[in-house]
Amino acid sequence: ASIACEGNTCGAEEFDLEYDRLIFTVGAKTTTFGIPGVEEYCNFLKQIEDAHQIKNAIVNCFESAGLPNLTEEERKKELTFVVVGAGPAGTEFAAELMDFIEGDGPRFYTDLLKYVSVKIVEASDTVLRPFDKDLRQNAIQKLTRALKIKGIDGDNIQPTEFLLNKKVVEVTENSILFGDGKKLPYGMCLWAAGNGPLPITTNMIEALEGTDQQPSQEFARGRIAVDPWLRVIGGNGRMFAFGDCSCVSSFPRLPATAQVAAQQGEFLGKLLSRDYEIDAKDESGMLLPPLALGSEKTLSERIAAMAMHEDEIAAPFMYLDLGILTYTGHGSALAQMTFIPEDSEHNKKAVHINVTGKIGFDLWRTIYLLKQTSPKNAALITLDWMKTTIFGRDIAII
Repeated sequence: ASIACEGNTCGAEEFDLEYDRLIFTVGAKTTTFGIPGVEEYCNFLKQIEDAHQIKNAIVNCFESAGLPNLTEEERKKELTFVVVGAGPAGTEFAAELMDFIEGDGPRFYTDLLKYVSVKIVEASDTVLRPFDKDLRQNAIQKLTRALKIKGIDGDNIQPTEFLLNKKVVEVTENSILFGDGKKLPYGMCLWAAGNGPLPITTNMIEALEGTDQQPSQEFARGRIAVDPWLRVIGGNGRMFAFGDCSCVSSFPRLPATAQVAAQQGEFLGKLLSRDYEIDAKDESGMLLPPLALGSEKTLSERIAAMAMHEDEIAAPFMYLDLGILTYTGHGSALAQMTFIPEDSEHNKKAVHINVTGKIGFDLWRTIYLLKQTSPKNAALITLDWMKTTIFGRDIAII
């Protein structure tokens, strides 16, 4: 759509745009599973606007709890922070919140810190499911540690608690209702319990009605089904999709991570920039694998050609799990690096190299800096980390 602005008002006009190739990579949204009250009362961790809302909500909780006319129970309720979802996103948020409580809380809210509690709610019986068991235990120990804070009784508080096997059935303005009938009063709730398709993704799937995309939804489940070369099934070889909005037919469900999307984007860029006939069909109208038109093949393409007994096809997309990282607070992180990939065909599990503590934290930050798209971004992030370390976090409400 086009945006036309006049004075202080703007209007959007829709228009049609023809294409030769369509690359669809819109990502996903946080799913609410249709649970009443989640959209209305929870904060999310997806867009830049969400970060502003979360910061304001945290500061508002502390400021509200400081009002002189509140009882102790009301203060505890205002300073109960609930995180729904114990995956990497939820636990990293809890870790950063703990850092704020420990590092910046004494400067602004010393008298209120004894009322603070952080509840991490998870519907399953485990946290950080993608990680090995010993790393999950390390994360629980780090997040539930006692915080040493001067100026309060005993100088220690232990605010964080994991609530496992807790299914949220409703969220109201002041409390969360669980499947066992119990209620949890809260001041702020962050919802980090999985991804779901955006409306534009659903519309695209509906637009492919009558093609092979519809039966493919049995495994895609709301995401756009693509073939091993990331061509949209039912798109006649002219449509491509990758990232969180897609599901590759030849793979088990890939994790919704930037690592997967980055590898897919690099693969598709190389496929489209080389000399391949991407939308060739056989006599029955079936879409063929991308056919080489004379360009020199890479090693991976030659190996794929041998495996498929075909000399002139492009190598399909292959995901390489390099490992996962997550921050656990107080200058500590988990790093699970893949040494030997999983071999499901021969029932062999992946072999990992696991790193924790300060070394894991240094590795976590280094990799995040190296993944930035420009030296400018890396420099700005480094300066922001230095500013926070020296001056603390800014609590001004935006």
